[in-house]
Order: sequence, then structure tokens, then C-alpha cells
Amino acid sequence: MVSSDHRGSTVARAVAARTNRIVEGLRNLDAGGLAQPSLLPGWSRLTIACHLRYGAVALQRMTSDTQHGRPTAYYPEGRQQQRQSTLVPRDGESSSDVVESLATSSRILHDRWASIEGSEWEVMVTEPGDNPDLGPLPLDRLALMRLTEVEVHGDDLGLGLGDWSETFVEAALPFRLDRLNTRRTNHRAFDDRLEGSWLVVADHGPAYLVTVDGADVRSEPADPNASASALIRGSRRDILALLLGRPTTGPLTMAGDLTFAASFQRAFPGP
Repeated sequence: MVSSDHRGSTVARAVAARTNRIVEGLRNLDAGGLAQPSLLPGWSRLTIACHLRYGAVALQRMTSDTQHGRPTAYYPEGRQQQRQSTLVPRDGESSSDVVESLATSSRILHDRWASIEGSEWEVMVTEPGDNPDLGPLPLDRLALMRLTEVEVHGDDLGLGLGDWSETFVEAALPFRLDRLNTRRTNHRAFDDRLEGSWLVVADHGPAYLVTVDGADVRSEPADPNASASALIRGSRRDILALLLGRPTTGPLTMAGDLTFAASFQRAFPGP
């Protein structure tokens, strides 16, 4: 079993490496290139840069708050009230200013995470009672959530930064499969008319039985030959892509009730 110390530090290093490639790619673009649409519908490359910049600032603050025993929130003013303003440049900022601010904010975050050792990665992040958003999770999960952001949005930029790292796939896949149990508390709408189960099998990776009954979900490790309404099988990378609502690099194998198999993303529409 991988210790939180090793996992958190390894993931934090992967965050820094991917972020550095993102910043380098964005610095090679002029204002017109930054304004171009990304591969994420409705978002420009500059929107992604703003989003990643805000995340670096928020996670640095959350890490500091947690280390000092203070309640903390990703969006202190509430997701609905604050999120939209974090997706655009600040007053008077140029697009290149955003990129440099992303670089600076990320470096501060990476330096703080580089100083965390041992069981400090296991300290729980506590959200204010009147502003729950991420749910209870230890500091090492903040690093994994940041790695998810930079790996996935790095692809969305369409700059040829390379596919997801093995560190990301290995750490994020079981986390995302387990997180389906609390997925319905998230802000995305889902189809609550579905009833049945998927056996989700990753080649050379975990197998999970994911059962839905309206709004109720149960996701748990399973035998890869377990009985289910439908089977979904693919590489670890592509099963993770399914969970994150992103394109796969190859086809997924589906069996059993094919209509139900294809409904997975209606039940779990993205991260």
C-alpha cells in the first residue's frame, strides 16, 4: 500500500511538471492564440488559464488554512456566487498577465507542497459548515484534485502537451471510482431515472461494481467476473476518461444491456 507521504509528494511533483508544460505552451501564444477556443466547449484557452490560476491560489490558501487548523473553502463566497468571476481576467489584466500570474501562483503552491512531509499529507481539510463543496478529504487529495485539473485541462488547451501521466492515471482511477459514492452531492445534473448496475473493469487495473437506483449510488471493488446489468471494459486511462467525461483514446468494450451500458455518462456526467 502506498503511504500518504509518498503518494502526496509524488502527485505534487507531477502537478509541478504538468503545470510547467502548460505555462510554457501558453507563453508561446500571442493574445489571439490565447483567445482561441479550447477543446472544452464554451471555454477559450484564456478561460482555462484563468481557471487554473484561480485553482493555484485557492489550493495554496486551503493548504495553509488546513496546516493552521482553520476551516477553508475552495470558493469562500460560494461556488454559485464566485466561480464565474474566476474564469475571466481581473480588471486591467492582459492575457499575458494571466499566464504570468498562473506561473507565479503555481510556483508558490508547488513550493508549499514541496515542504509537506510524512503524516502532514493525511491532515483533513475541514470546510465551513455553511459552505460545503468538496467534502471531507485529506491534503494529499487536494494535490490529486489539482493534478486532475492540470492533466485534463492541459489536454483541453489543444497544444500537444502529451497524454496523461502514469502517476495521474494510477492515483486518480481508484479515487474517482470510490468518489462515485458521493458524486450525487456535486453540482452537475444527472439522470435520476436509471436503475441497474455496471461492472467497470480496467485492464491491468481495478474492477468496480457501480449500482444506481434513482439518486442512490453504490460503487465498490468487485470481482472482474461479477454479475451486472452491463459491462464496461477498457484501459485504465480510458476508464478514467469515462469517469471524467473526456474522450477515450480507444473504444470501450460494452456487453450485457448495451442501452444501459451507454447510459453511464448520463448517470455520472463528468468530474
